[in-house]
Parts: sequence; structure tokens; C-alpha cells
Amino acid sequence: MKKMPKKYVGKNILKVDAREKVIGKAVYSDDIYFDDMLYIKIKRATHPHAYLRRINISKAQKLSGVIKIITAADIPEVKNFGLIIKDQPVLIGIGQKMRYMGDALAIVIAESKEAASHAIGLIEVEVEELEIISDPLRAMEKDAPLVHQDSNILATHYLEKGNIKKGFAEADVIVENEYKTTFIDQLPLQVEAGVAFYDEKDGVIKLWSATQWLHDTQADMAQSLGLPKEKIRIIQPVIGGAFGKKEDISVHIYLALAAIATKRPVKLTYSREESMIAQSKRHPFIIRMKTGVTKKGYLTACHVEVIGDTGAYASSGLAVVHKGMYHCTGPYNVDNVKGIAYTIYTNNTYCGAMRGFGANQMAFAYESQMDILAQQLGIDPVQFRLQNAYEIGSTTPNRQILTHSVGVKETIKVAAEIAGWKEGRQ
Repeated sequence: MKKMPKKYVGKNILKVDAREKVIGKAVYSDDIYFDDMLYIKIKRATHPHAYLRRINISKAQKLSGVIKIITAADIPEVKNFGLIIKDQPVLIGIGQKMRYMGDALAIVIAESKEAASHAIGLIEVEVEELEIISDPLRAMEKDAPLVHQDSNILATHYLEKGNIKKGFAEADVIVENEYKTTFIDQLPLQVEAGVAFYDEKDGVIKLWSATQWLHDTQADMAQSLGLPKEKIRIIQPVIGGAFGKKEDISVHIYLALAAIATKRPVKLTYSREESMIAQSKRHPFIIRMKTGVTKKGYLTACHVEVIGDTGAYASSGLAVVHKGMYHCTGPYNVDNVKGIAYTIYTNNTYCGAMRGFGANQMAFAYESQMDILAQQLGIDPVQFRLQNAYEIGSTTPNRQILTHSVGVKETIKVAAEIAGWKEGRQ
């Protein structure tokens, strides 16, 4: 086995952008200003599940400082956007459905932030309210109203390894429990923000806004706006934290539409409240897990059902929920595994990427199972984990053979040593 290189490990390596951030010279999206710049605010949904029957912008248009208000009627050619499925409208139009409180109804462009904010409150909205689907279990019922057209079950994924019946037949102890995790906001210090300018000479939209997936954002904007990708130029400022939240489009399309409409530089910065309401969260999971083990402490079977609430729109949900299911046994050997995962639409804030892509939610379930099993068997929880932990040659639930960098046992041992596990048990 090759020795670990010591060029970085154990060394004090400075981040390339650390100095600029510490001394305040780093340029974030909200730091960028242009002369003659306009400011944008977004009128959001007034109900999480309702048809928009009327929107009246006349009072807001008359307000001093308001330059323009864009509604869906002004942009009939603009298409939906989204990371995997293009299911999220840019603006909700008359007769269309609001699916969560973050849905945008109008783009207000004004000479100042204050005027734009004031105008938002003057926009009158009438809606036809529908049942709010906030519980994914309710969403799965046959009589539940549909969040989207076809089904509230966006996707179903399956997992199978070995023979689950045989695995449970070999078990001396079987533990079955349900676990629930909640929404979590990634909470980067910098909220979603950006500045845009439309270059009339060459027809290029220049956009200064931080994103984790620059080229995907460019491509999604292009298809939504009906423009070639080369007509959208994104200049990446310092990102200011993201943790998955800034994979999704936020201010980008609104900035582009406002810049084209006014031919002036425009700026949009979300408030913290707006960021919490409008942008993606970590998926809440309902995890039903059944685990079998021999009296000697060896895992024989794991059956899991995962229900992931992806909220009003798909975002990364298709990937996060089924990848979470793949982590159902954690870093432990189980020969017989069976799983099913449902990705569910609700009227909650939509969910997307957050560090771990479903693995964190599953860790809560499988590690709880490990502690419960160890207690029932009367085995030390550390020893129980060590004798079941992955090693070179182990096979994951989705049948991936691990050939290198498998340091689970070493990690458990060092963690137990640092924590003073033996002394604490004594």
C-alpha cells in the first residue's frame, strides 16, 4: 500500500481567497454597483396552493420611482426552468397555480429599493384557494389534490441486493422503526443577489451573480429565455457560502428580464426572509427501516422505505432521495438489502442540494438502528460497528465494490480513542 502523501496532510495550507475575505477586499454579488442602476423586488405568492384569478398592478405603477412592473402576461414566450425537470415557472400568470409561498407573481423595477419594496405592497392579488398539501403522506393519498398535473409522486426508485427473506430468516434479532428528519436551510452568509446589464450592441446579458453550477445556470437561463447560451455571460463574484443552495437558479432570470426591459443596470438582493421562503432546503425524509442481526452481532438484512418531500418543484429531488436510499446501510456490510424511495411533491418550499445528498438523513436512521441493536444484543456499540464496518472488497447496497480508500474502521477507532470511549464506558 502506498504511503499517504505529506505535501498537504498535517500541513497548514492557506485558502487562496482567505486573505481577501479577511481584510474585506473580496467582492460579493451585493457589493457590485453601477451608475444609473435600478433595483428589483419580487411580488411573491399570497397562498401556498391557489389559482391566481386576478393581479392588479395599477396602484404600484403610479408610485413615484417605479419604472416598470413585469407580469407573466408580458413574457408569454418565457419557459419554465429547473435543474432536472423544467417544472418551475418564472412568473405565475392568470389562471395558473401557485404551488408554494416563494412563487413569483411580478417583477417590480424601481429607482430605489424603498420604492420597489413599497410597490410590492400595492399590488392587489385575488386567488382561488386550494387544499394545502404540506404532509407528503397526505400527498400520496388517492384523493389528495394534485400539486402538478400528473401525480404527487414525482418518482419511485427501487433497490435490491441479495435475498431479503433469507436475510431476515437468518436474523436472531429484528428491529423496526420509523425516523423523521426536518427541513434545514443551508444558511450561507451571503443571500442570493446579483447585478445584470443588457448590452444592446451585441445582445448579450451580462450577469454578476454567484452560482455553484455556472454553466448549468447559463444553459437553464438560455432555454427559459429562448436565447443562445453565448448571449448570456455570467461573471462569478465571490460566492459567500452555498452548501448546495446556490445550485438552483434564484435571481438570475428576473435580473435578465429586467435588464432587457429597461436597458439599464439592475440589481436584486433577497432579504434573509425571502431567501428562507423562496430558495431550496434540505429534504425532510420519512424513513421506515427494518434491520436484522445475528446474536453474534452480524447484520443480515435491511429493508427500507424512504419518503422524501421535494416540495413544490423537483430541483435535485430526483437525485437526492434515491441516492439517500442507497446509503440505507451506511458504512456497514449487509448482504441482503431491499428498498423503495418516493420523491413527493407538496406545497412546501422546494428542496434541493445540501451537503451529503440524502446521506445525512439516512445516517440518523441507520446509526439509531445500530445503537438500538447493540443495546438489545448487549454488545459494545463501537465493537458492533467495527465488526460490521466496510473494508476493501465490501459491496454497497447498489452493488458497488469498494477497492480503495476505505478507512471506516480506522476512523471509528481513532474517534473512540479521542472521545475516551473505553474510559467512559468503565
